[in-house]
Order: sequence, then structure tokens, then C-alpha cells
Amino acid sequence: MSERHRIRRLQEEMEHLRKELYQLVNGEPERLMDARVLPLSEQLDVLILEMQRIRLEHR
Repeated sequence: MSERHRIRRLQEEMEHLRKELYQLVNGEPERLMDARVLPLSEQLDVLILEMQRIRLEHR
């Protein structure tokens, strides 16, 4: 898979997870305690770290 394609895929996955989290919490801080929030947040963290790693490798 090309680097560009990999970055695009990561961006799309990150946006999808971000939207899921936003919809789940829906501006209500108490919903941050929902059991579904942490796994989504952790998945997003992994993708963000992967994106940072790629960007650091290609400076």
C-alpha cells in the first residue's frame, strides 16, 4: 500500500471514529462515562499515534 493511500485510510478512519464519539457524547459531559466511549477513544488514539509516526518518518 502506498504511503499516500495509507495516510488517506488513516484520515478516513480517524474521522469516522471522531464522528462516532461526537454522536455518542452529543455535547453531554456525563455521557463521557458511557462504556462505549473508552474503546472508541483508544482506537482513535492508536490511529493518531500511527499518523504521527508516519509523519515523523517522512520529515
